[in-house]
Amino acid sequence: MCDRCAIVDIDVHHGNGTEEIVQKFHDPSKLFFFSVHLYDNDRRKKRANEFAYKFYPGTGAADDLAMNIINVPITPLWREGGPVPSAPSRTHNTRRKVRASQDSQDENNSSEADTPRETSRASEDNGSESGSTAFATGLGSAVPGNSSGRLAYREAIQNRLLPSLRAFNPDLIIISAGFDAARGDVGNARHERGGEKMGLDLEPEDYAWTTRKICEIADICCQGRVVTVLEGGYGRTPPTSAANPAEVQSLDRTVFAECGIRHLHALIDPYDSEKRFSSS
Repeated sequence: MCDRCAIVDIDVHHGNGTEEIVQKFHDPSKLFFFSVHLYDNDRRKKRANEFAYKFYPGTGAADDLAMNIINVPITPLWREGGPVPSAPSRTHNTRRKVRASQDSQDENNSSEADTPRETSRASEDNGSESGSTAFATGLGSAVPGNSSGRLAYREAIQNRLLPSLRAFNPDLIIISAGFDAARGDVGNARHERGGEKMGLDLEPEDYAWTTRKICEIADICCQGRVVTVLEGGYGRTPPTSAANPAEVQSLDRTVFAECGIRHLHALIDPYDSEKRFSSS
């Protein structure tokens, strides 16, 4: 019997469809959803003739903790380490609303707007809010020192996924296994005139490591019960032929296949898969 199911989405795109299903489920204590993904959604107001870029689907900036939903947005490499636009998490906590109302009343009743006591309290509130948002969105202390690339990805798995997954204590873990975060895959690229810009750079060993970490939790919680479902993964754009630059060539799926193989090896024998490929 499966009473508690955890879904771990490692596809490079946010699992917005799965998230909607989890949010509408009648009993949030029975489902857990985690998604680590590229996030680049320029919501700033643009002039009519300017283009606002959004990496598909443009969602997944915040958690919904009351529904056991954890989102970890990662800055694309084309941003060169720039900050990810963050959004407040949906904690469904009314305490903050009550406190804000009380603060508003205090401010209206106060004859001195900027007394040391008021300034101190504002400082504490701002610090608390930013800390909460940083943890909820997978930024700040949740991904210390690395906001982009494979190091940020590994820190997201280690610091956000594993403790949460263990705490949820599932009876079954489902992996939404997308391999489009691999280095050079067209699925994580920003396509522009003049070429592609890479967003994430995972290697096959990153997928083996991730799978092993998930299997370790599964061995503790649910007798190793893990199901994996193939999602993204497309291949690399081959170099343009000098003889015929206009020729359309098929995608090179070598890396996609290698990532899938390493993932499967880790599922079959998670405690030996990384050693098996250590010489490569």
